[in-house]
Amino acid sequence: MLDERILKYIKKNKLLSWAMQDEEGVYIANAFYAFDESSLSFIIASHTYTKHIKLAFANPNIALNIAKLDKIAFLKGLQIKALFAVATKEQENIYYKRFAFARFSDANIFSLKIKYLKFSDNALNKKIELTF
Repeated sequence: MLDERILKYIKKNKLLSWAMQDEEGVYIANAFYAFDESSLSFIIASHTYTKHIKLAFANPNIALNIAKLDKIAFLKGLQIKALFAVATKEQENIYYKRFAFARFSDANIFSLKIKYLKFSDNALNKKIELTF
């Protein structure tokens, strides 16, 4: 179960950046997400032929970030380690509920299951760290 402040932040946003390893170091991509509370997973859409999806299949341990900066005193963000996988049918439905237009795309749906999470909120001078 996640702290309500973390859940509220996740639900308020919809774009994440995620990183995976390539031959030369770190590779990064962006994705719109829906969130599956029951499995603590971010659900994203992409194509299997993209570099980031190929890299995630090769090494499913990925990192992701969601951050919003208006002023440094109000910075909030999430830093997460997650495990990449093909989404379940239930997770696909969660994604399509948030992004109905995606049903008309030929993109595949994937899951990023949280293994470690750090939530920072400068307005509260608070950091929450969780391992799953």
